[in-house]
Amino acid sequence: MNKNKWLVTLLALTIPLSIQAEEVKNAPSEKAEEFVIPEPASLSIKPENKFRETGRVISFLLMQSHYEHPDFDDELSEEAFNQFLKALDPNRSYFYEKDIEQLNDYKTLFDDALRTGRIELAYDFFALFEERFRERYLFALEQLKKPLDFDSDSEFEYDRRESPWPKDEKEMNDIWKKRVLNDALNLKLADQTNEQIKEKLSKRYESAIRRLSQTKSEDVFGYFMNSVSAAIDPHTNYYTPRQFENFTINMSLKLQGIGAVLTQEDMFTKIVSIVNKGPADKSGQVHPNDKIIGVAQGEKGEMVDVIGWRNDDVVDLIRGEAGSTVRLQIIPYTKSGDGMPKVVSLVREEIKLEDQAAKSKVLEVEQYDKNFKMGVIELPSFYSETVASNSDGKSEITSTTKDVAKLIKELNKQEINGLVIDLRNNGGGSLSEVVNLVGLFIDKGPVVQGRDSRGRLRVLKDTDSGVAYHGPLAVLVNGGSASASEIFAGAIQDYGRGIVLGENTFGKGTVQSVADLNQYIRNPETQVGALKLTVEKYYRVTGESTQNKGVKPDIEFPTIFDVEEYGESSYDNALVWDTIKSTNFQKTEGLQEVIPFLRSKHQERKSSSQEFSFLEEDITRATERRDEKVVSLNYEKRLAERKRNDEIRLERENLRRKIEGLEPLKELASEEDEEETESSNITDIVDEDQKDLFLKEAANILSDLIMIREKPEIAANFLAEQKAVKN
Repeated sequence: MNKNKWLVTLLALTIPLSIQAEEVKNAPSEKAEEFVIPEPASLSIKPENKFRETGRVISFLLMQSHYEHPDFDDELSEEAFNQFLKALDPNRSYFYEKDIEQLNDYKTLFDDALRTGRIELAYDFFALFEERFRERYLFALEQLKKPLDFDSDSEFEYDRRESPWPKDEKEMNDIWKKRVLNDALNLKLADQTNEQIKEKLSKRYESAIRRLSQTKSEDVFGYFMNSVSAAIDPHTNYYTPRQFENFTINMSLKLQGIGAVLTQEDMFTKIVSIVNKGPADKSGQVHPNDKIIGVAQGEKGEMVDVIGWRNDDVVDLIRGEAGSTVRLQIIPYTKSGDGMPKVVSLVREEIKLEDQAAKSKVLEVEQYDKNFKMGVIELPSFYSETVASNSDGKSEITSTTKDVAKLIKELNKQEINGLVIDLRNNGGGSLSEVVNLVGLFIDKGPVVQGRDSRGRLRVLKDTDSGVAYHGPLAVLVNGGSASASEIFAGAIQDYGRGIVLGENTFGKGTVQSVADLNQYIRNPETQVGALKLTVEKYYRVTGESTQNKGVKPDIEFPTIFDVEEYGESSYDNALVWDTIKSTNFQKTEGLQEVIPFLRSKHQERKSSSQEFSFLEEDITRATERRDEKVVSLNYEKRLAERKRNDEIRLERENLRRKIEGLEPLKELASEEDEEETESSNITDIVDEDQKDLFLKEAANILSDLIMIREKPEIAANFLAEQKAVKN
């Protein structure tokens, strides 16, 4: 295959069907007029010949170049069928049981349709979905003509992913009556009147019908093609022409926007991930899995309800020039489904590579009657060498390794006692840079192994002699640390060069490449999009893959992150964990023997810390509610729950203020905007509490390590005590 047909190789954490938000187009305002039901899109759209050919090209590329070399057989077809159902009706709220029985005729035909170009089945599938979709939202509009009962003792099952398909219209209507009431209740909790609620929901439901009627042929082909790719692995995706255009803009690393990766989930635009140091990240109020339900321009612009909008249209609305303001109305993520809407005001920025650059600071901690100075290097991503312009007009080459080496040199001048590399929420980046960065802490040797789709192995090595930093080292990770971050943490751990602290990492151990499909089509003016496919799997120097399992910390901190629910292993059809032969590498001895002591000292501090106590209480509450799939439809009950969570947030905030020597607050700051309410999520509370707590504890653990090395008898006495207890 010609190499110039591959656009770019990706190592960073990537999520299926995600689009980055950057630039702006003002959406037309909705007119207050009688709703005219538009004609269904399925009456006019049909398969285009260019997509028939595109399907054949994609099937060839997947069989030849994907890491797994998938067989296009009935087994793959059935999984693609399931993924198509999940894409259209993930919450089982549109199709009836009888519809699924009818659609089952397509189960073994997806592979044949792709190879032969007979993709009509995808359009038949969509036509039935559109019919059911319209039925449901017309029914919802009828419900708004009736009184709203907020005193109900019933519950809404918001998570129907594993529930049976509704058997008949009566059962479906019951589901939607509760869904409409839940939508109304969320607005009432945001201090909307009944009249405002009905007006807003009417516009929302009408917009849902109108926007689905605007579906194009390429959209249906995209649903179909991505159901096939999702049946192979979660990081293999088809980009429609419009999505590919957005992707190309993103890769320029000049993103004018909020710095958030978005995707479509049912009627909502969901935030998949946050770009480090972007406006969303800096706000501290936007998180993965939050749902965007409204967008407004400037400080006073009208809030446009975007529930039911196409993902591309929401992206266009959020885009805008650097320096301009966009306001997002967000439903914060909570497993219990009761997040309170809030409005977040963000100033768009041009997110350049240098904004992602490593930064350092010195953190002082007191332990063992001594004051320790710990250097901290925060690394948002593994960026490769590029030319960056300085304020004086001159240019210089910048990269992760060069920037970190410079920061280490500066920290050494300040006579730091230890160093923390903070990789939390670092989703990856350049493979060569992670290899070079490990080289700052080891004196030559293998860093990572790779195996491609042909089974060929390669070993990437640090070939430069010398070490930039010799002292005590800790690597801080969390569930958002993925790909290149896992390579770095795994190598430091395998070499015994430092200790890994925090949460189990994400578990993405694969590499993707993007092929511009336009170069494979006979007509050079035809735009058909692109294919991102998995082409390589990487392994630690020990031969273990990071895929699915991630990197397990030497000392784990309390976490709400569940690998099985949020990590790579939570995705359908994720590639399996496996091992290959270990490389020859020189491990530093001695660190593993003292980890039990470090864990013990950490546990002592955690047991006596009020901050850790609060954090663990919140995590316990959130964990207990993970299996809940229903929420009350009673206003007083929901309001009481919100108040309880606000009280917890106030208690946490005052604890922090007390530690900082500030006066306590009597109440949380209120917002003037009637559409804006304070978030009441347990997950938000957890995120806030652990921001600096974990970094401080990492510094404490490093000070324990330093004392052990200065006074080995401390560890010896501890081990003797442990042995005596066991005996």
